Amino acid sequence: MWVKRCALAVLVAMACAFPASAKYPEKPIRLVIPFPPGGSTGYAAKVLADELQKILGQPVTLDVKPGNYGINAIQELVGQSDGYTLMVGSIITNSMTPVWHRQNINFDYDKEIMPITRLAEFPSVVMVSPSVPADTVKDFLASLRKGTGKLTLGTDFIGTFSDVDTIKLAKTADLKVSYHPNPNGANGILADLVAGKCNIAVLNVATETANVGKFKPLAVPGARRLPNFADVPTMTEAGYAGIGTSNWQGLFASRQTAADIVQVLHQAAVKAMNSPEAKAAFEKVNAAVTTSETPVKFAAEIKGEMATWRQLLAEVLALPKE
Repeated sequence: MWVKRCALAVLVAMACAFPASAKYPEKPIRLVIPFPPGGSTGYAAKVLADELQKILGQPVTLDVKPGNYGINAIQELVGQSDGYTLMVGSIITNSMTPVWHRQNINFDYDKEIMPITRLAEFPSVVMVSPSVPADTVKDFLASLRKGTGKLTLGTDFIGTFSDVDTIKLAKTADLKVSYHPNPNGANGILADLVAGKCNIAVLNVATETANVGKFKPLAVPGARRLPNFADVPTMTEAGYAGIGTSNWQGLFASRQTAADIVQVLHQAAVKAMNSPEAKAAFEKVNAAVTTSETPVKFAAEIKGEMATWRQLLAEVLALPKE
């Protein structure tokens, strides 16, 4: 009996000596997405999943969980400590929502959610309906001053980078700002823009590239012109320097995930995103792969952004609904 107990103790000790990552992953991995299809986050998730399953040797499935400012998707990570449920989030869901909509979160976000790595950045395009006669930002704003005196932003919900950019733009022309929400994501916003339910949208370049001809691009809120929109000036060239918030996507896990599995996920995601196939997919839509050196550095970047959003909290949440 004593010999059997000793043997069992040795086996237990040997099992404990092997890190969790030694056998991870043993089954499919689920990537939760907070927005309906058609946007930058879904695009990033699809590219990541295709490459990640090649590296990890297990299927990587996509699971869309929209709604509640992205919180429905974030909630899926809570209590998932084995690394098989992950989330592809964004500056909206994982940097802005935890500040602007913290009252809607019924768990401790900071203690539950673990940043793994930034994945990519998508430039945006300021767009209006094709029926708008103005061809420049300046002329468009001037026409609004003579008319309604208001910018009505098409958006998923209040609390996005589009809100920040639109508020800044409105201040340059002494215009009021309201918003018109559409829960159906980028495609729904485009439909509202054409229907006249909103008069401006600031959407990611992947959406614009897939919908050329359905809107009129006025400017690019970024440092350079985009190959897919070579004739569209930057906001600086249009006379509105400083307007443009980086729309990034990132990979997140539960903070209860074992440290060695987090390391595996970070290394695999960085390798996946920097593969020739992934880089080509992002270049196709004028987006860029931008991975993080470590999860700690990614978390620090997000913390710095959150400090900025706290300063804007009252102004953003005060925007009236159209």
